Amino acid sequence: MPVAGGNTINHNALYAGMVTSMQLCNGVSKLNKQGSTIAFGLGVVSDGDEGMLLPVDTSTAAEFIGVVKYELNRAYQDGETFGARDAYDATVITHGEIAVLPTVDVAKDDPVYLIVGNGTGTDQGKFSNVVGSGATTAVLIEGAKWTTTTTTASAQPGKISLGIGG
Repeated sequence: MPVAGGNTINHNALYAGMVTSMQLCNGVSKLNKQGSTIAFGLGVVSDGDEGMLLPVDTSTAAEFIGVVKYELNRAYQDGETFGARDAYDATVITHGEIAVLPTVDVAKDDPVYLIVGNGTGTDQGKFSNVVGSGATTAVLIEGAKWTTTTTTASAQPGKISLGIGG
């Protein structure tokens, strides 16, 4: 009997946290110590040897680990945030090309900034191409660059390359 009804498969071109090419990439396993789910595609900083957290206003570029990789290795309830669950491990891409949602319009080869905020915003862990101020204060990630041009109006992820190349 054929499947009938409103079943569709929606494959977007990119998802935040998706490895975007066959280029060499490196991933490490980190334990989410945030106290809540960290969405795929967000940048994280170290918390001890094995832990990760979203950045805070005192976070530095030296504490940046990488980007939480999109993985479908756990079941989620309807409405639940797709991401690294609290107190569980997740893969963090430390080198390679990965999709992220920019907070501003970006152009290919722009520098990559990790938003750390000032403690009042909701953009911590997101990425831009400017240092920002206040809630969008960001730190430069050395060796990283945008590899696509993306506008916030498109609401589509852009690609960043962590490391030399891209």
